[in-house]
Formats: sequence, structure tokens, C-alpha cells
Amino acid sequence: MNPLASPGAGRKLLAMGNEALARGALEAGLGYFTTYPGTPASEVGVVLQELRADFPGLYAEISVNEHVAALAALGASWTGVRALVTMKHVGMNVAAEALHFAAYTGVKGGLVVVVGSDPGAGSSTSEQDDRWYSLHTHLPILEPSDIQEAKEMTRRAFDLSEAFDLPVVINAPSKLCHNIGDLALGALPIAPRYRGNFERNPERYLNLFDMAARNHGRALANIDRLRAEAGGQGFDRLLPGPGRTGILTSGLHYGYVLEALEILGVPDVPVLKIGMSYPLDPAAIASFVASVDRVVVVEELEGFLELQAKHLAYDAGLRTPITGKELFPAWGELTADGVLDGLAEVFGAAVPDARGLGQRVLAAHAAEVPPRQGAFCPGCPHRGTAYALLRAAGRDVVYAGDIGCYTLSVLPPFRVSDFVTCMNCGTGSGQGIARVDGTPVVALVGDSTFFHSGVASLLNAVQNGADLLLLVLDNRWVAMTGHQPSPTTDVLVDGTRRAAVDLMGFLKALGVRWVRRGDPFSPGTLENLIRDGLKERGVRVIVVEGECALQSERRQKRGPPAFEEYVDLDPERCQRCHRCYRELACPAIRETVGPAGEPVYAIDDALCQRCGVCEALCPNSAITRTRVVRRRAA
Repeated sequence: MNPLASPGAGRKLLAMGNEALARGALEAGLGYFTTYPGTPASEVGVVLQELRADFPGLYAEISVNEHVAALAALGASWTGVRALVTMKHVGMNVAAEALHFAAYTGVKGGLVVVVGSDPGAGSSTSEQDDRWYSLHTHLPILEPSDIQEAKEMTRRAFDLSEAFDLPVVINAPSKLCHNIGDLALGALPIAPRYRGNFERNPERYLNLFDMAARNHGRALANIDRLRAEAGGQGFDRLLPGPGRTGILTSGLHYGYVLEALEILGVPDVPVLKIGMSYPLDPAAIASFVASVDRVVVVEELEGFLELQAKHLAYDAGLRTPITGKELFPAWGELTADGVLDGLAEVFGAAVPDARGLGQRVLAAHAAEVPPRQGAFCPGCPHRGTAYALLRAAGRDVVYAGDIGCYTLSVLPPFRVSDFVTCMNCGTGSGQGIARVDGTPVVALVGDSTFFHSGVASLLNAVQNGADLLLLVLDNRWVAMTGHQPSPTTDVLVDGTRRAAVDLMGFLKALGVRWVRRGDPFSPGTLENLIRDGLKERGVRVIVVEGECALQSERRQKRGPPAFEEYVDLDPERCQRCHRCYRELACPAIRETVGPAGEPVYAIDDALCQRCGVCEALCPNSAITRTRVVRRRAA
């Protein structure tokens, strides 16, 4: 049994924040789960899919995008089944339309939306603050401050959702999602509800004519009711003190604040820790603001708490200064050191000299630390694609990039992505460039990203006669966010076969007349195919099929190999043309010293994935593969 499925209350585990969120949903009686995977929230879906073996009635799916996932979870909620939908912060943009209507229709079974935020954009192309959505979706927001609270708030969020007839959002930053800490388990329900019953209710579910306006009014009434009862929910925590400067904070920064005050030696500072950041409790805010001469708001990104606190204080007739963004930037990740520095300025206290020792040592040796940048994994099919694409198209085209592992093609030595903004930006923005710029446009998109939001853009390009060459890089997995299955995945890691979309047929059905299939492990053939595509006009699509090397290797390791394979580079035949080392930049090929002290290339057998790309592109046949077939036992 998975430890997270343990029925016993009180058992303690070491758990990741995402695991705590999943366990909290299970303790609440979760029956239906949907997600489109996105870092930092991906592991919630991974955990719940794995736990289906321990909870046979639980439904858990990887959806094609966040919009579909949110709508499906809302539908399950209407039947009385408790539903959870997870996404990363930019996924909220995709799900926004569905979640705006969710407050209008309300829920029957509790509906919880976990949003994994990414301050600092460590694994994203933006760091938007999704809390602001609640000012117009009218969805309550909970902000856990640690691993245990992540579970407890998730569990309670389902009750809150049903009590106030609204979906509830849990804002989980990357530091919470991926941190590990102690988790005390609670009790699991004896009989979770996995099946429901949809009851017709036109007044709620038909947002047409005057019914939409009435439902809007009902949503506002529900959030006003929660605002009036916010003080009784117990999500907020007040640490009283006689100090005249008070601190208002939420989430992980509560711990940072307490640590900073201890380091600075500043006692008796009143701290109001917000657990429900929308709607704020008006009475609690007014009482706290009235008790001090100044309020400092410690929060990440764009002053969501600060704005609400100023509004509520003004309505209460208070003129106490409330500051925050003057001290803590509205961009980037707010770290413990950042909180320490900001509060040191507030209280006029000195940061202990030893506290900055690590930063001073790093600064002194920064020039000696080699830079680290992302790179394709050894054997990645996208490496061969980028190599062939650059050789075929050169620098005389616009490369329309997109979100996925292939985004790394923006880096040297390839640089075949000229812009990357959001999911499906390549096909979407690429056709706009192609329409008004005479330069040929080559767009890239992965299989999962294509089905996420690229279908409509490609259809638009076909219908409007765009001039665009699109490479669909089909590695059969949602690889960048944790190797979840995509619509083209036909075999799982354990060997289970599943129905996969016929991508070639699908593209033809969309009206694409020029559709070809390419092999990233045969770069010469793919290069010629791309050259052919560049000669054509209109919408042309090349489906580059090559499975993610990591997943292929994982599946092969589950059974005895049928053969052993070795790749060798003969230094005497090698002419050091640099194609494998500099142009392909394969990490398994290393420069070393030969017998006479001369520089030679060699293959690192521990890194080599035997993909064959180097062998295929070597003009001197210096690279060879040997396959040793295992004999069956007599």
C-alpha cells in the first residue's frame, strides 16, 4: 500500500507539499480528479493516479488542457461528487472562462482548484499572481504556510466550497509544492462518494438571458456571506504583541517573518497571518490596523493583500499607513533573505554579519563557478530535430518556438527558437508573422502542446491560407512536466498498450494537404524533408516521431534486454569535423587526449543512449554500433 493511502489517523510521514495536497483531498472524500500537468503542481496528479490502486472508485485523469479539466471537474461537482482540479499558474488563464462561470452555477459536491504558482519563473515563462483572478471570479483563496497546513486546508476547502456554494482556490507556490516536511495523517472517510446524480436546475445551470445576471448576483451574495463569516472559519492567526509596527503576511512568508524577527532580535511584534486571502475578514483587518501605528505587508509578487487591506482600512475610517511593495519587490521570488533584509530596514536593525557569509563567499568566487544551462537529455529526439532543422533552414527563416522540452533549442548551438511566450505561441503568432513578413516561418510544437491549444490555431491557419511550415515534435509524452501520457502515447512504461490518436490522420482531417512523417534519429533524411517543406507554400506539417529517450529506457529496463549494444568512435577515422561534438552537441561525446597528446573525441558509454544520431551524421564512418544478441538458454 502507498503510505499516502494509510487509513490510520495520526501516522506521520515525510511528504512533499504536492503529496500533502493530494492526501488532504483524499481525507475530504475526493471522488473525481482532473489536471493538465504543469510544474510545480504536476506531482498532485502523479500521486492521485498512482493511488487509484488503493482507491478503486477514484477517477483521475490527465486532461488535454486546463479548460477541459476545469469544466469536467465542475460537471462532476454538479452531481454531488467532490472534485479537484490542479494546474500551474499560467493554466489559470486557460481555465479562466470555465472558472468564471463556476461561481455563477455554484457547486453541489465541493470543488477545489489547486494552482501551483511559480514566483521567480523557475520553470515558467511568467510569474503571474493568480490571486487577482478572485477579484472578478469571486472564488475564495486559501494560502497554506507549510506542509501540514497544505493538507488541512485542502481537506477543509471541500467543506467550505459546499457551505458557501463556491469553488475554492488553493494557492500553492513552488517552494510549498516541492518542499518536504513532516505530515501527520488524518482519518480517511469510510465511504467516499464516487458516483453522483445530476439534477436539472435551469435557474442555476442555464446562464442565458436574465438568468446569467441573477446567477451573478447569487455569486456575489455567496462571497459576501463568506466575507461576513470569515472570522469564524479559523484560517487566520494573530500573534499579539505590544509593538507599534504590525506585520500582515500569508503563506510561506509567515515562517520567513518569524525567522527574520528572531534573527534581528526584534521582540513583541504583532503578526497577523492570513490563511484565507480572499475574501479577507474585514473585522480582523480593521482591528489589527487600529492596534498599531504602521502595518507592513510581507507578500510575494503584486500586492494582493496590501490592496485589500488598504481598502478595508479606509472603509473602517482608519488612516494607519500600510506599506509593502515599497520594501518587497512585485517581481521575483521573495526568499527568507529578502524578508530579512526588508524587515531589517523596517526596524532599523542590523543583519548579523554571519548571516551574509554565504552570499559573500559566493560573490568572491562567482567567476570560478562554471555557468550551468539547460540541455537536451542524451538520446533526446529533439536534439536530432534541431540539428536537422538548422542545417536545412539556416538563419534565413523565423523560428517560432513553443513550450516544451524543445524550448531548449533556443540555446546554443542550435538557437532555432526566436520567441517563446506561452502554450501554442509558435503556430499562433507564427502565422501572424508569416502574413505580414516575407521571411519564411518555421513553427515548432510538441504533441501534448498541440492538443492542448494548437488545434484551433492550426485550423485557423488552414482556413485562412497561412504560409507556414509546422514541425509537430511527437515524443509521445508530456515530458517536461513529469512524463505523463499524451494523446499520442501508445505504450505506457509498464508495457500496457493504450489507444492513441492517429496524428497524421488527424492533421489531414483538419485540411492540411501537405503532411509528412520524419525521423529525428535520421537527421540527413529529416534535413532533406525539411528542405522539401520549405519549397512548398501554404500550411505544411512534418510530424517528427521519436519517443522520449528516458521513457523508452525505463520501459526497456522492466524486462531482460534482447541484446546488448555498443557505440564506438574510432579516433583514427575521425577527421574532427566537429559535427557530433559542436553542431549536435551530444553530451555523451567528450573531447579527451589521445596517445600522442593530441585532442581526440570519445564516447562516454555511461551517457550514451545508442540513439544513432551521431552515427548517421558522421561523414567519415568513424562511429559504429555493435549489437550483441543474447542467446536463449538451452
